[in-house]
Formats: sequence, structure tokens, C-alpha cells
Amino acid sequence: MSIKLVIGLGNTGAQYERTRHNAGAILLRKLAEAISEKSGNPVVFAANKYCAASIAKCTLASRELILARADGFMNNSGANLKNILRFLKLDISETAVIYDDITLDVGRIKLSQGGSAGGHNGVADIIDRCGNDFVRIRVGIGGKLDKRMDLADHVLGRLDSADFEKVEDAKIFDCVLLLVEKGLQSAQNVVNRASAEKRKRVSDGMRREVPVESSPAEIAGCGASGGSVSAPKEKADDSLDKLARDIDESKDS
Repeated sequence: MSIKLVIGLGNTGAQYERTRHNAGAILLRKLAEAISEKSGNPVVFAANKYCAASIAKCTLASRELILARADGFMNNSGANLKNILRFLKLDISETAVIYDDITLDVGRIKLSQGGSAGGHNGVADIIDRCGNDFVRIRVGIGGKLDKRMDLADHVLGRLDSADFEKVEDAKIFDCVLLLVEKGLQSAQNVVNRASAEKRKRVSDGMRREVPVESSPAEIAGCGASGGSVSAPKEKADDSLDKLARDIDESKDS
């Protein structure tokens, strides 16, 4: 069944803006902005009192798509989504949920369906109240900065400028476009592979930047050479930037 609804999870309120737990809501906004820019038609969210959510209707790949951001708190995501589905007369299987994942590197997107909630209270509530047959768009926020830190403190902490930029730069438009046009399996083949390749490329580049014989001082950028070690810049032509070509090629298959 094709995707007709995309919901971004998060907590409502100014105090929760830019927190890690609101990564889903952040990417929903970026998705709306990208669709507006590419289509030339503004995507505008309007409060809907019947389902306690902000709803926006748009067109993507010549198909109607609804974007939703529920009012309230993360732990009630299932109750909120159930109201939205009832009002829109949609099934959970027609839904994609964007939410934060501490097991993924910051800004990394991964597509999946089914499985456990993985300790995510919002997802657990959705499974409990709506079922498990929804597409998961997981966006990485990274693990706890200190193992002794309470998980709630981590996810409710604010993203610093660098990590906020990484989340906003996630290829959410390309991801949802593939889901709508080609379905979950085809989208997974592109998005998950590209995300893994990008991570490996950066990791390999970092290892190449550090000479095997380097001293700790040189690795820290304090050696006699005065050089510093930094992660390589990502290539502009990474796998996700090839999405358009992948889509075109898959249409012929």
C-alpha cells in the first residue's frame, strides 16, 4: 500500500525546539519546505481541532500526500496518530513516521518496517494503539555523550549547532519521494545503502588521515608538523545525490 501520510514525532512547546527528541518534527518541517520549493506551491500547516494536530496537504510525484504534526507529547504519539488516522480515514499501513534514533549517527536516515520500539516511548505507544504496520523513517541523533547520563536527559537535550545542521541536512525529501514513487523496498535499497556507504567512506577517510606511526601529540594536532587531523569533507556526488538517476533507471526496470 502506498504512503499517504507522513507524521513527524516530537514534543509541543518552545522549550522542546531543537531537542534531539524533536528530530522527527524538525525533518517534517524540512520536508514541507523542500516540497514547497520544488513544486512552487507553498505547503502550509493548519491547526485541526478534530484531531489535535497541524495538517498540511501537498502533492508529491503527482500524488496527494498529507503531512502531520500532532499537538501534545511524545509519549502520547499513538493516541495522537490514532485520532489523525480516524479523521483522515487512513490506515496505519499508509503511514510513514519520522522519529529520532540514538543508535544511528547524527543525521543518518534509515528506513525500516516492523520490529520493536527499541526503547522509544513514542513508537511504543504507536505500536500499542495503532499497530506495527507503518514505515519507519529513523533519523540518527547519536548515543549518550556519557554512559552515566540519563537517557531522558540526552534525548531532551538540545542539538548543538553542528548536529542540528546535520539533522536538517538529512535527505528527507529524496527519501520520501522514493517511498511515494517506488515503495518501501526500492527506497530501502537506495537510502539504507547510500547511508551505510557514506558512513564507511567518512570512517575510511578518517583512518587514512591518521598515519600509523603518528604519536598521540601528532594525532591531536600538536605535533612538530603543526598539522591537524580532521574528518574529510563529504563528496558532493554521494550516493543519495544519485537518487534522481536511480529513480529514472528503476522506472525502466
